[in-house]
Amino acid sequence: MNTPYNSPQLDSVLDALANQKRRGIIHDLSLHPATVGQLARNHELSLPAIHKHIRTLENAKLIIRKKAGRTNFVALDNRTLGLAQSWIMQYHTEWGNTKATLENYISRMQE
Repeated sequence: MNTPYNSPQLDSVLDALANQKRRGIIHDLSLHPATVGQLARNHELSLPAIHKHIRTLENAKLIIRKKAGRTNFVALDNRTLGLAQSWIMQYHTEWGNTKATLENYISRMQE
């Protein structure tokens, strides 16, 4: 069964976001587009290393890349972030804050 929460796309997004450097790249791109060279400098990565991270984010459809001459420009594609956000939000419970969740559930079950 392929639901929005049981999909290769969600797996790809979560895998891509599991890396601290890639989350940093996403953060930077949430502020403004950048060149691959700018991202490499900002994150103290070599060009081969930044390209590997860019490919992973691109394969997850989290970013888009456009080449102009010899320069690669990268921008956030926030439509795909919505998939991960929807998956996370389904676990927001109605039972109260984190500390009270278990107590509220137990009280309701005892009624």
